[in-house]
Amino acid sequence: MRIAIASVGFLSAILGVPWLTALCIVALALRYRSWEAILLGLCVDFLWLPLGLSMYTLPYFTVGALFVVWMFEPLRMQFLR
Repeated sequence: MRIAIASVGFLSAILGVPWLTALCIVALALRYRSWEAILLGLCVDFLWLPLGLSMYTLPYFTVGALFVVWMFEPLRMQFLR
């Protein structure tokens, strides 16, 4: 199941479906210790950030994936033992 969710997330990152990618990041972070969620955020940011990286462009998906994984860690540890 973990590989399937990550595969759907990477495929949606390539095809440009941001809500499905975000949903896969949340699903991975809720269920597993998900380094895939962080890689998925990096993939989206590298694929869709403009080429002229400036100080005004933030890697939103990477920061969001780090935040979601960090926030769901205690919840996952409490409910999914």
